[in-house]
Amino acid sequence: MNIIIIGGSIGGLCAGIALQEKGHLVSIYERSPGDMKDRGAGLVIQPDLMDYLIEKGIAPREVFGVPATQRQVLDDNGSIALIYPNDTIFTSWNYLWRRLKDFFPSANYLTGFELDGVTDNGGTVTAIFKNGEERTADLLIGADGFNSVVREYVGPNIHPLYAGYVAYRGLIPESELTKEEVAFFSDKFSIYPYDNSHLLCYLVPGLNGELTEGKRLYNWVWYQNKTKDELRDLLTDQNGLQRDFTVPAGYLSKASVEDLNQAAFEQLPPVLRDRVLQTAQPFLQVILDMAVPQMYNGNVVVLGDASSLVRPHTASGTAKAYRDAVTLAMSLEEHPDTKTALGFWNKQQFRHAKALAIHGQQLAARSGLGN
Repeated sequence: MNIIIIGGSIGGLCAGIALQEKGHLVSIYERSPGDMKDRGAGLVIQPDLMDYLIEKGIAPREVFGVPATQRQVLDDNGSIALIYPNDTIFTSWNYLWRRLKDFFPSANYLTGFELDGVTDNGGTVTAIFKNGEERTADLLIGADGFNSVVREYVGPNIHPLYAGYVAYRGLIPESELTKEEVAFFSDKFSIYPYDNSHLLCYLVPGLNGELTEGKRLYNWVWYQNKTKDELRDLLTDQNGLQRDFTVPAGYLSKASVEDLNQAAFEQLPPVLRDRVLQTAQPFLQVILDMAVPQMYNGNVVVLGDASSLVRPHTASGTAKAYRDAVTLAMSLEEHPDTKTALGFWNKQQFRHAKALAIHGQQLAARSGLGN
């Protein structure tokens, strides 16, 4: 089967690799003109995704990420109030994307192709790009994120909805921390919970995947409730541009950074306050909810964040994209025709996404976050 994938991020690459392994002819079309940029810094790698990447030879276990064998809960003074075993491995978007990108055939990964629309020809599907080119295939997969163009064809007028809170995020080179600070955070997943908020932090690979001490990055995430009026101000960047759902590193307005630093003084213990103040370029992620009623229409499919969004507290966004991709490839192999395969796959993955969404909303509510 000839398959087009729109979007060359982690979900698109997972789909491309899994489908190509099953014998399909796969091409990925990415709108970015070159290498994609970091989308969210640190992330948790779920065991099934890690096992898949190791099994396929995409990434070796010994250089996969930064482990945290303990979880520590901090009190208002920044002291350890509770510590217990933890088995999480933290990686970074950059590191994971690069491993997948290097594994997928470069000739089939085309950049500078921004999708303009989709036409169903009754058996085949045509992707129409803004550069004037068109491509036709047997199946088109939208892995183009929460701003998906493909989703408009599969589920018209389905858009992300603001969940009532945001995540401030920051990265600090490990080399900028003292030995005492590195010792305090190293090999640990640290969290400071307080009324209607919490901040969590951990070490992740360096910008080029470095895992050696002194080369890693300290990653923090701080959740805060924001009204819609406050959100509008936050999304106005330093150049006066109104952003949709994220403000990248280096683009938060001066007033937003000052407010963030003031909140750190007022709400965080010193060991965490100082990390926020130390961050040269904090960035902002708006927390959203969204789900399509069905993940396919004819021979057009959406997966990953293009089909549904889950709260970051589940640590499952990347793993969900992977599972959507791998189970799609399996379903196409196991069923006699595309329609049957997509129907089975949709039922399975839709149920899984709904359970994840509910779980994420429950976790947020326990922390007093969101609507």
